[in-house]
Amino acid sequence: MPSNSYDLVVLGDDLAALVCATLCARRGLRTLVLGDDRPARYTLGPHKLPIEPMMWPVAPGSASDRVLKELHAELALRRKLREPKIAAQIVAPDLRIDLGADRLAGELERELGQDAAAWTTRWDRGTELARGLDPLLASEHAFPGVGFFERREVAKLSERAIADATAWWTDAQASALPASQIWRHLAAIALRHPSVNPLAIARAVDAWRSGPSPLRGDGDAIRELLVEKLTTAGGEVRAGRITELGVSWGKVSSLTLATGDELGAAQIVASRPPAELAELLGKKAPKRLTELAAGVQIVGYRYTLNIVLDEAGLPEHMAPTVAVIAAPDKEPSGHNAFSIHLGETDDTGRVIATIAAVLPTEGPVDADRLVAKCVALRNGLWKRLADVMPFFERHLVLAHSPFEPTAPQVPGGRGSYDVPRNLPLAMTPVWSESGMTYTTGLKNLTLTGDQVLPALGVEGALASGWSAAKVACAIAGKKKDYLRDEVVGQAS
Repeated sequence: MPSNSYDLVVLGDDLAALVCATLCARRGLRTLVLGDDRPARYTLGPHKLPIEPMMWPVAPGSASDRVLKELHAELALRRKLREPKIAAQIVAPDLRIDLGADRLAGELERELGQDAAAWTTRWDRGTELARGLDPLLASEHAFPGVGFFERREVAKLSERAIADATAWWTDAQASALPASQIWRHLAAIALRHPSVNPLAIARAVDAWRSGPSPLRGDGDAIRELLVEKLTTAGGEVRAGRITELGVSWGKVSSLTLATGDELGAAQIVASRPPAELAELLGKKAPKRLTELAAGVQIVGYRYTLNIVLDEAGLPEHMAPTVAVIAAPDKEPSGHNAFSIHLGETDDTGRVIATIAAVLPTEGPVDADRLVAKCVALRNGLWKRLADVMPFFERHLVLAHSPFEPTAPQVPGGRGSYDVPRNLPLAMTPVWSESGMTYTTGLKNLTLTGDQVLPALGVEGALASGWSAAKVACAIAGKKKDYLRDEVVGQAS
C-alpha cells in the first residue's frame, strides 16, 4: 500500500529533470523529484571543487531564454552570471583569440591577416544559420516532436535549417582555410560531445562568438535556483534509490524504494537510461523501451580535473573560460580538445581551475578499464596545460578528479586532505548523437535528460526538460498552452 501518492514523480535530479519538475509543479501537479543526491560540488580541505563546470547559453531565442522567462527567473540568474572583460579565449596551434562583445573581427584580423575576411564571412553565415533552431525552441511543440502531427510540424521547421547548415558546413570543409577543424573542436568543447551535426556546430560557434557566460557556483547556481522555484510551488526533492516500478493496465502505478517505502504515481518522467528502466520494470517492460535502449550507445564519458593554484600561476589576462584545441587534425575529444574554467580568486589569493574533457569510448566500459583510461587522459591533459599556463606547477596547491579513486595530488609542504566518502563518483555518459524520443511504450512513463538531445549540450537538456513537462501536463489533462508566460505567471 503506497505511503504517499503524487501526480508526478521525476526520476533524477539533473538539469532536465529539475526543469521538468519545476514547470509541472508551477502548473499545479503535486510533484516529487527522486534524485541521486549527487552533489554539484565536493570539499577537499578548505576548497569546494566543482563536479562538472557549466557553460550557460544566454542568447535570445535559446532554450534557456524560454525556460527562465516561464519561471520568471531572468533577474535571479543574471545575478549569478560573471561579466569579465574578456569572456573567453580560444587557444590553438598558432592561434590565440580573445572573445567578447565586438572583439571577434579585430582578433581574427590580428591573428590571421589576409585570411581574416574569409573566416569572418563564414562565421557570420554560421551565426545566421544558428538562428534556424530558434523557431523549434520557441514553438509550442515538444522537440523532438511527440505524435504524428507534432513530428510533422517539427520536421517542417527543421528541414530547411538542417539543409542550409549542411551546405555551409560542406563549403567550410572544402575550403583551404582550417576554420572547419577549429569550429568542429569548439562545438565538441561547448557541447561536451565528440560528434555533432552541422546545425549544432553552427549553434555552438555562434555562442563562442561572444563567449559563453560563466556562472558563480557552476551547476550549484542553477540547481539552487530551480529547487527554490520547485519547492515554492509545493514540489518536493528527496534522495532515494528505486528497486521496482509497479505496472497496472499498461501504466506505471507505483514505485518501490530501497528502504521498502512504496509511493503512488499518476505518472513518471525519468531522466534515466531506457535499459535501467527496463530492468526496474522486469517482465512488464514494453518492447518499445527495449528498442530505445538498443538505439542509443555510449560514445564517451565526461571527465573533470580540478586544480587549485596560487593566482600568480595564471597567465596575465587569462579569461574565465578557455577552449584549448591541441590537435585540430585529430578527433575533438580527450586531451585534443578541452576547456579550462577559472573560478574567482578567494581571500587567500588562490584560484580553482576546472579542466573539462570528454573521454571517448565505444560503448560502456567496466570500472577497472575506466580508471586506467582516466589516468591516461589526466596525464595527457597535464602535459597540455603547460602550453596554456606555463608556470602552473610551481604554484600548485592540489589536483584531484572526482571520478578517480585516488588521493589528491598535493605538493610538498601544502598539507594533505581527506577525500569525501562518496567519491569517486560515476562519470556522466555521453550518448550517441541520434538521441531518442520521449515516449516509452507505457502511457504515463516519459523520458527526458541528456539522452534525448545529446548533441545540443546544456540547451538540449533544457529543451528536453521543457518538452517532457509539456508531455506530462498533457497526460494530466492540462491545457495545451500551459507553458505560456501568462499561465505560468498566475502560479508565481
